[in-house]
Amino acid sequence: MTKYFQKRYAMSRTGAENLKKSILSHTVLNLTKMFPPMVGFLFLFQYLGALEDIPSLSELSLLDYSIIVCVMLLTMYLVARWDYIRLYDNVYSESANMRIDLANRLKSLPLSYFGKRDLADLSATMMSDLTLYEQIFSHSVPHIYSTIISTTIISIMILSYNWQLALAALWVIPCSLLIFRLSKHWRKRHIDQFVQASRETIDSLQETIDQIQEVKAYNMEQRALETFYTKLEHSTQTKIKGEFSAGIANSLAAMLLRLGIVTVAVYGAHLLIVGEINILVYIAYLMLTSSIYLPIEGIVSFMTMISLLDGVVARIKEIKTMPIQTGRRDLRPESYDLEFRDVAFGYEEYSVINGVSFTAKQGQVTALIGPSGSGKTTLAKLAARFWDIQRGQILLGGIDISQIDPETLLESYAIVFQDVLLFNASIKDNIRIGKKGATDEEILRAAQIARCEEFINRMPEGIDTLIGENGQRLSGGERQRISIARAILKDAPIILLDEATASLDVENESLIQEALSELIKSKTVIIIAHRMRTIRGADQIILLNEGQIEAQGTDQELRAQSPTYAQMLKRQGC
Repeated sequence: MTKYFQKRYAMSRTGAENLKKSILSHTVLNLTKMFPPMVGFLFLFQYLGALEDIPSLSELSLLDYSIIVCVMLLTMYLVARWDYIRLYDNVYSESANMRIDLANRLKSLPLSYFGKRDLADLSATMMSDLTLYEQIFSHSVPHIYSTIISTTIISIMILSYNWQLALAALWVIPCSLLIFRLSKHWRKRHIDQFVQASRETIDSLQETIDQIQEVKAYNMEQRALETFYTKLEHSTQTKIKGEFSAGIANSLAAMLLRLGIVTVAVYGAHLLIVGEINILVYIAYLMLTSSIYLPIEGIVSFMTMISLLDGVVARIKEIKTMPIQTGRRDLRPESYDLEFRDVAFGYEEYSVINGVSFTAKQGQVTALIGPSGSGKTTLAKLAARFWDIQRGQILLGGIDISQIDPETLLESYAIVFQDVLLFNASIKDNIRIGKKGATDEEILRAAQIARCEEFINRMPEGIDTLIGENGQRLSGGERQRISIARAILKDAPIILLDEATASLDVENESLIQEALSELIKSKTVIIIAHRMRTIRGADQIILLNEGQIEAQGTDQELRAQSPTYAQMLKRQGC
């Protein structure tokens, strides 16, 4: 049963064990709901049975019944409390653990996975889907299993006492379940449409917010609003259709359950008239019948929620079953040379890198140049194992990086990419990302080397100034200097620089070049640049074209060997 729950609901082993315990506690709770009619049954037989000369099942005083009622209420309260704590604590703990597990798994997935998935959809899975998961498992799943068990037990009890009245009460249950079974496909189709429409609405809103600058710049506000309203209206209509389809099935099932009381009343009256049962048995079965239906009616109200379960679990399973990047956590390379051996990589059917081989040696600067789309940034990201290559090898000090855990591998890298991402925190905290636990003195030194002092001194709170979401209070060059300060603070043996000075003016670029010259001593450096004058002093220049190496060598060697390189220098006046 534990393995079934793990597979069926994408649960951890602990979560599956806790679900079994929740089913047990809720089953006991359902059975305690039979206590009141059973006590009433005993009371009727003892005190009213005497009027009809019916033998009593017990000889209890009114005081005894008062004590029984008090004990019964206390027991029902304790069971309900036990069930509540076990059910909700377990569900929310499992949901929290699942969020952590999914976050850890996302951290270990290659960037290629995120390129194929909509980030808003991933966020919805992590937040909305897991919130719905909590609701379903706290209100529905344990109730279904416990209701099946408790209803089976109660059915056996009443069948053993009077099978005729029991059948009159129970026939409606399989009929109600049949209604849900027949309407499952219909309800699921409407629910899937609603989920898809909701995701599209959220995507549209997020896209508009992310691109608000372009929306305003090109007077697209009205068009963006109309697009959002159209998708919102479609989402609303699909929600109404889904609720309507579920409402019809729920109403039919609930009405059918109520027919059970009618059949017990009618058939019981017949048995009473012909003398097969007495009046007290007749009354007792009417009372018991209402109690049997209570947990089933509770499930009926949750059937729409249950219909969402398969979709939620499928999306969670998709993340949990994706192959993650793994590897050993100890890294002791002989050197920090990065060697590319016949490396190939592409996106689905689109090839980006085709058979690239070169070595970026420790203590040297290797520059990657070439036209846009030639694969320069892709090679840098492959070197950091953001993606896994499809053919060939990338070796760090003779060790295949595909055998190294990505987190361990990245401890040896300091990276400055062209697209700088900053957090809505202070300048100091954004620089501290480069080295966990760095002192204020270390941060200030890195900021000075990266030439951040000039704009830090202008800030109202200096280095403690909050810079807004993605550094919106800073210019592009200032944001890039913070990114360089991070790399300086990390002081890793391998440095990847992708257009590190692209957003800087000539004066600041010269200052940063001086800072970088201090940073790169005795390190393995791969630099990507379009400004030819920034890479002419590199120890090795790799000219890429359409994912392949067109030429390779020093500046002087390429001037003599490569017409393409000479043309690039000429275009930039070098």
